[in-house]
Amino acid sequence: MNVAVVLIPTLIVVSGLVAFVGNQVGRSIGRRRLALFGLRPRYTAQAITVITGMLITVVTLAVVLLVSNDARQALFHLQEIRRQIATQEQKLGRLQGGDIVYLHDQEVLRTIIDGREPLPVVRNRVQAFFDLAAQAARQRGIAPPADQAPILVLSPSGVTVNDIANDLFERREPMVVRMFSTSNTVSGAPSLEVSVITFPNRLVFRTGEAIVTATIDGRGSREQVESGLLKLVAGVGAIAKTRGVISPAFGPASSPPDIRLDPAVLLAMLERVQARKAPVEVLAAATADTYTIGPVLITFK
Repeated sequence: MNVAVVLIPTLIVVSGLVAFVGNQVGRSIGRRRLALFGLRPRYTAQAITVITGMLITVVTLAVVLLVSNDARQALFHLQEIRRQIATQEQKLGRLQGGDIVYLHDQEVLRTIIDGREPLPVVRNRVQAFFDLAAQAARQRGIAPPADQAPILVLSPSGVTVNDIANDLFERREPMVVRMFSTSNTVSGAPSLEVSVITFPNRLVFRTGEAIVTATIDGRGSREQVESGLLKLVAGVGAIAKTRGVISPAFGPASSPPDIRLDPAVLLAMLERVQARKAPVEVLAAATADTYTIGPVLITFK
């Protein structure tokens, strides 16, 4: 329900009640010619009128703040809201006038860090990772002022290199470390807002492991056979994604895994299927051990 539907009638009723009570008190004091704080009766009545008006304002403000969270935010955090709006406007202006060098959710850098190593080694590797990411950001056009130390602004705020290193060390296994841009960023921006995620780099497919099979009709046209083989490759990608293989380096996190097939293998299988002139079962298998970080190297059998 819209807050105004309840708030406005409530304010009208409350203000009317306060005014009515104030008027009754003022009239009663006037008839009895009472004096408050040593004032004459006439001035006492005027004081009651003034106090009534003040009470109407106080009650109105109290009701608004009690009912509306937006009003509380506007009253007590107005400067902060203005700063946020100004910051958003500046970002929008830069996006409209510059070349975007990092998209939202685009990978900045990735690496593998073994959490089984000593903590100082893990910490040094994490710091080196951040240094390389900052260098890459500069090369792509992020340009902080001379007096600004950090080029990378890590989200959530408060997370440090030591925090990440300690987390990796506690996991005690090889870990993928990925850094992503958290907003569209243009060339010339003073900093790059990023987040870091970590997860185990585990074995997904073993060498020679069959991943997916499909029956392709060799009696079809060359285009139909080729399409069937490409669908088989896409099937490998879908299975790899469900098994945890991540997207290619420097792309969006939502991209499919990197599936690599030698074009010569694709051509040879296409000709083999066509030569059979009958339905052929084709198997896509891994040619090397595949880990979470990818890529997935496959062949046809």
